[in-house]
Amino acid sequence: MKVLLIGASGYIGSAVSAHLADAGHQVVALVRAADRPDAGHEQRVGDLADPASLTRAVTSDIDAVVNLAPPTGDAAVDAAAVTALTDPLRGTGRAFVYASGVWVLGATGPDTADENAPVNPLPIVGYRPAIERQVLDTADDGVRATVIRPGIVHGNGGGIPALLVDLARKHGTPTYVGEEAVHWPMVHVDDLADLFVATVEKAPAGSLWHGVAESAVLVRDLAAAAGAAAGVDGEPQSWPLEDARAELGAPFADALALDQTVGGDAARESLGWLPQRAGAVADVRELSYLQVDTNGFEVLGAADGQQADVEAIVRFVAGVQYAQQNELVDVFMSNFRKQHPVWTTAYGKRLSGWDEIDALDHIYGWSTASAPTDAVFAADSGAVWCTCASTVRDPARTPNSRSPAPWPID
Repeated sequence: MKVLLIGASGYIGSAVSAHLADAGHQVVALVRAADRPDAGHEQRVGDLADPASLTRAVTSDIDAVVNLAPPTGDAAVDAAAVTALTDPLRGTGRAFVYASGVWVLGATGPDTADENAPVNPLPIVGYRPAIERQVLDTADDGVRATVIRPGIVHGNGGGIPALLVDLARKHGTPTYVGEEAVHWPMVHVDDLADLFVATVEKAPAGSLWHGVAESAVLVRDLAAAAGAAAGVDGEPQSWPLEDARAELGAPFADALALDQTVGGDAARESLGWLPQRAGAVADVRELSYLQVDTNGFEVLGAADGQQADVEAIVRFVAGVQYAQQNELVDVFMSNFRKQHPVWTTAYGKRLSGWDEIDALDHIYGWSTASAPTDAVFAADSGAVWCTCASTVRDPARTPNSRSPAPWPID
């Protein structure tokens, strides 16, 4: 399918773009300016504040439109954008997927809120239920319209959990907003991207889905994990809501203090969605948000003039190792994007698949699984580098027996 993606460069959008491409779809990114750097896919110019430009972007070859753009803050602008994007789809059965969020539900209490729960939106998302209804109503006009409400998104070092890490550093102690018993519904950004792919491919018209992998994660536990990631010790402390409002703004602070329990079983049962990345607490404490000491690391095999993000590489490897240790084959393989070479070794050989990795093993007589413990094999900017604290191959080490595919990292 050819998918027009609004918000392709954002935190969620970049993951959705990659997962769509991995699933064999062609991504077309909506950009505000034609001179944006090439991201490896087609681009079309449009602006949410210019409805005509949006309609022009939805040409007859577009099979689906995914709107991941954050709200503009103006209900009329957002409503006009939805109209402009869906008008060319009417009567065609083509898909339109709109990203909303669980904050439209308001405080849910201890009972799990599913897709049939009434909305009670916070002021920060006050008009979003009306946009949801506008989207779903287009199903009556022949649009395969769907809405996804993601939980609080974590993973890849981004999203609101990154704020908790920053707060821990700033306050010198793990910190959360409001009451101790607050819970957040959570989802890993890559699991959420899987849900968007499934929705584009097979969700029925007029359907609403909660993108939630963990229905109620205690925010105090997340704050403790954020403190550990930031290298800050101590018991989690509440940041009084009034103080948080003064610094963050009342609408956002109130959202962070919102206690919710939200279920995402419908997407699992009807769309075959299978969240399998690390849970939020483990991800924040051990994987995506770690404070990394990059001193002494050398990136080997990088192109001249290209700077590699060593911190991102180390976090990437932690995620790969988590998938390996928990035997999550699909998660492991998804770290290596099919459209890019997946490995650049210290030997200067670029690899594009398991056959080549296996061949390298034969050439050098030892498995990548027996690489020095300070060696890092990881993806960075669409290619993958081997990073090492000293030398890549330690002559003092005895090669281990070759590891069975698909687990080349040990």
